[in-house]
Amino acid sequence: MRSFLYIGFFVFYFGLFPVDQSEAPLFFELPVEFDETLQKSSVGEFMEDGFIAPVSIELVSDEGNPLFYSSSIRTTVCDDEICEIMYVKLYWDLVGEYVGFDTLVKHPLTKFDHEPFTHVDYERLHELLKNEGSILKFKQKDELIDKEKVRASDVVDGTTGATSVEIKKEVVEGALYSSYTLWHLAYNGKVKNMITEQTALRIDDQLLKQLLNSSRSGYKLFAFHNFEEKEYQVYRKYWLSALKNDMPLTRKYILNNLPEKIWNTKNAQEDVCALFSYYDVNTKTYLLNKLKKTANVSARSLEYISDGLTDLNSNQTKQFLSLVRNRKEITPNTKSNIAQASDNKNFKYSYLIDEYERNK
Repeated sequence: MRSFLYIGFFVFYFGLFPVDQSEAPLFFELPVEFDETLQKSSVGEFMEDGFIAPVSIELVSDEGNPLFYSSSIRTTVCDDEICEIMYVKLYWDLVGEYVGFDTLVKHPLTKFDHEPFTHVDYERLHELLKNEGSILKFKQKDELIDKEKVRASDVVDGTTGATSVEIKKEVVEGALYSSYTLWHLAYNGKVKNMITEQTALRIDDQLLKQLLNSSRSGYKLFAFHNFEEKEYQVYRKYWLSALKNDMPLTRKYILNNLPEKIWNTKNAQEDVCALFSYYDVNTKTYLLNKLKKTANVSARSLEYISDGLTDLNSNQTKQFLSLVRNRKEITPNTKSNIAQASDNKNFKYSYLIDEYERNK
């Protein structure tokens, strides 16, 4: 049954076909049930040096609902003199992040001197492919080995004893070139661009909700990148939740791209500032800078920030006090928090409050 998966890439130009994937891949990190109801359609292809055929990227869907992208790859793995063919299937999520791989029927991966991969080798490879920041990212192929230490072999990965220590710690032992080739396929820029362009073309309310409800931070950030002004209104609870819980990059994007029409409303500004204690140091600084450029800063917004006054660094404390100075009225709680911070012997920037009190 699974052999249906490996029909030539050109077949898929004729429309959607059921995907015979009743078995899950060796490694796959999305919550997807693999069965015969899934459908696959080609979304594009590209050719690279060393590839035997163009790489075709397919979108796998369930009743029209996009799930992930995949590609059955046949490529050469070469050193300077010897090449062998590697067959593998790679999987990416809807924003082009690697999520798994599989071997093709009758084509297991092999190492030095045709030795087959063990289960531990496959796990090691998966861990490598999950690491977007691998040292392989910064290495050219001719930097992988010490040419003076290469031992002759009749297969391409015959480089035992020649791999540098820093690289050897990351790759599958005895499969240096295979590890290198697959990592660069998993993080190929052409694949990433093709996938994000295709997903963006399919953005609708259903897909936006799917992305926003996902636990994958990259999905949420991608959804926000595709927001129009109306989406910031409709999906308010989602971007507020992301401000509270997501990575700094997502927080900064939201704060930077909140439509002025929304940001200048009292409720939105206060909802954002109410989450101040959850923010990392850079997000706190970014928000304080944003408030500095805001014409009307809510007194309640400043109160929320004052609740965490003793957690601020020197520059943030100055920024906050400047905002207070420019506000005609502040709440009793804000005044109390400032007074307590001034008297707090453990707050090393209390002297800034004393200067503020003398100069206000």
